[in-house]
Amino acid sequence: MINKNNARIITISEMAPHIHNFNNNENKVDKIFLWLKNWLEQSIKTNQIKYGDKLPLKEDLAFHIGVSTGTIQNVYRRLEDYGLVESKQRIGTFVINKNNNKKNPKMTSKKDSAIETLKIFIKNNYQQGEKLFSTRKLAKILEISNTIIQLALQNLTYENILEKKNKYYYVKKTNYEVKQIENKTLAEKTAEKIEKYIKSTNNKEKKIKSHKEFSKMYNVSLKTIHDALKILSKKGLIYSRRGRYGTTLTNENKLPKPYFYEEIENKIKHYIAKNCNIGDKLPTIENLSKTFKVSTKTIKRALDNLFDDGYITFTRGRSGGTFVTDIPTMNKENYKWLAISSEYKLN
Repeated sequence: MINKNNARIITISEMAPHIHNFNNNENKVDKIFLWLKNWLEQSIKTNQIKYGDKLPLKEDLAFHIGVSTGTIQNVYRRLEDYGLVESKQRIGTFVINKNNNKKNPKMTSKKDSAIETLKIFIKNNYQQGEKLFSTRKLAKILEISNTIIQLALQNLTYENILEKKNKYYYVKKTNYEVKQIENKTLAEKTAEKIEKYIKSTNNKEKKIKSHKEFSKMYNVSLKTIHDALKILSKKGLIYSRRGRYGTTLTNENKLPKPYFYEEIENKIKHYIAKNCNIGDKLPTIENLSKTFKVSTKTIKRALDNLFDDGYITFTRGRSGGTFVTDIPTMNKENYKWLAISSEYKLN
């Protein structure tokens, strides 16, 4: 059992030599993972480090190597999947004995769940050698974040199910097994607890506790609470909006009106669906502002949301501008969903 009070913190200086140089097409996570895995295994053998020692803070190691904290986060996750370390929320990441069987297996991570979901999707929709949809489109279809989809794609590449060519992924094989994911993620378990709490309070049409209050209540991170509330949002139990509205229990007859920029966003989507093809350049922000008779600030915020949803992209330079990357399907049902969907508000 890890004793957080007496754990020795491994210093960055004793982890030398460090990785500082990367080739243009080299995967930083792969290179750092292999280096750190080998260093940990060798250091355990020579008694330089012991089980229970704590790895340096991610931001410190990231700064020293010259990469982002997110890169080191992904490295630590892979080390955990490999069985060399164990992360304790709000405490740190500790070296463990991978040969010891855990009595309580780790709950299914989002990445593990995404990997199996992606495997099923590939089996059902692709043949060997075919090119996959873009990361953004896969994320949208499978309702998984871009970051998690990227991790899943990388993992399937390590398993030789996919291969990457010129920034695109291709199916290498389809004769593989798909695991049955039985364990629930921490977010799903937390969502069940929040749902039980909400139903027990019987406070219809009122605001529920804040993310911070739920975080303290269930001793999980704010990110876990955010993900749990997204799950409840999809179920239609809660309705969440930015600003003064907060998160409330759903009452579809009394939903607040959409923000003004959301209405303009829908109008621009209709404009794209009616007038544009993929690759077309949209009018300037100033011209859109005149067309819809709103401020440029409102137009910019609407365009930022359309960019996040994968409908447009921005380029700079003399021939730059806003270009259409996907055509929205617009009908009355879609428009209603965009206006009131709680899931849409959370993204």
